[in-house]
Amino acid sequence: MVLNNFFDKFIFTSQLKFKDYNFFVLDIPFVIVPVDILLGLSEFDDPAVNKAVYYAFKKSTQKQLIPKFKVGATKPKFLELAQTFFAASGWGMHRNVEVDEVNHRAIVVVSNSPLGKAMQGKVKHPIDHYMRAVLAAIFSEYFETSVECVESECLALHPGDCSFILKPLTEFDFTKEETQRQLSLNE
Repeated sequence: MVLNNFFDKFIFTSQLKFKDYNFFVLDIPFVIVPVDILLGLSEFDDPAVNKAVYYAFKKSTQKQLIPKFKVGATKPKFLELAQTFFAASGWGMHRNVEVDEVNHRAIVVVSNSPLGKAMQGKVKHPIDHYMRAVLAAIFSEYFETSVECVESECLALHPGDCSFILKPLTEFDFTKEETQRQLSLNE
C-alpha cells in the first residue's frame, strides 16, 4: 500500500497525478492541508462566522465538486464515492446510520474527526462546519432537494464520534440553541 486503499487504486491506474505542483484525482484538483491550518476558523465561537463558513463551503461543494463526483454514477455509487473520498482524504470514517430517501433525512456518524481530536476540550460547541457543509451538499444532491446539516455531537466536546443530522431546513427546531448557532432560517 502506498497511501490507502481508496487512493492506491487511483495511483495504480494513473488517475492520481501530481502535475505542475498540484494534485489531481479523477481530474479533480486537491491539496493536502495540515489540520492545524483549518483550526483557525474552527476556533471561532462566533455563530455568524461559522454559518458563513458552512454556507460558503456547501455552495462551493455543490457547484464545483459534486458535478465531478456524479459523472456516470448511480445515486448509491455517487453517495459512496463522495463519502469515501472524504474519509480517504483524512476527514474521518463516515457511517450512514440512517438514510430516509422518502423524507430526505439522514444521520451520519464520523469517527476519528481530525478537527474534533485537535480541538478536544478547547471549545464549547460543535466545530466541524466544513464537514457539515460537505455532508449537506452531498445529501442535497442525493435526495435531489436541499437539506441542511447540524452537528449534534462532536468529538471536541466529548469522547466518541461526531454525529450529523441532515434534513430539510423547515424540519429543524429553531428553538434549540445549537440549531440557531449552526443554521440560518433565511438561507
